[in-house]
Amino acid sequence: MKGYFVIIASALFFWGCQPKPNGGDLVKNLVVTTDHDKSIDFTKYTSYYIPVDTISYFNNSDNNPADTLQCTGCSGNNNGGDYPMVITSEVKSQMDLAGFTQVGKKQNPDLRVYVFIVETVNLYQSYNYNPYGYGFGYGYGYGYGYGYPTVSETDQADLYLEIFDVKNLTNGKPTLIWYCDIGDLVSSPDVFGLTTKAIDQAYKQSSYLKKQ
Repeated sequence: MKGYFVIIASALFFWGCQPKPNGGDLVKNLVVTTDHDKSIDFTKYTSYYIPVDTISYFNNSDNNPADTLQCTGCSGNNNGGDYPMVITSEVKSQMDLAGFTQVGKKQNPDLRVYVFIVETVNLYQSYNYNPYGYGFGYGYGYGYGYGYPTVSETDQADLYLEIFDVKNLTNGKPTLIWYCDIGDLVSSPDVFGLTTKAIDQAYKQSSYLKKQ
């Protein structure tokens, strides 16, 4: 069963297993959605791997390959500043609290934590026509109207956390066993602070995700 929560600057509102939040909630607040593979016993895992300063970044309006990562030392327009470290540090803290041990990529971890942001920017153009206007005839009077375009933009970004089983492969590939969707980052009044709270909430509502 999926869990849905809304993180707001001043409070946490517990939604439990309620119907999916409407579009307005997704835009105004950080909504935390989690789900997992019900057949998985997380106590059988011991170690995990997560890049400590890098997250993947996908933007439908940015085709520059250099901008597909965010990290403090990355080049490109979307280096992310300190934000990637805020995310990965909090995820690491929660994984440690859950009883798992962080190891290097080459140390055969049981779990792989994948963090990425998907930002979607859409532009809309409409054409408005005013049938009235002033023109010239044999004197001043009403003449032909005029039209003008109107352009509007919507921008939404979600943070995704995914945990893969890299110990027990399925057809030679890692298996997704837990995921979290946090959004909307763009509309958040305090994206650093609320992201931290949202990550904490994601693990809080995933009580099964622990070593013991």
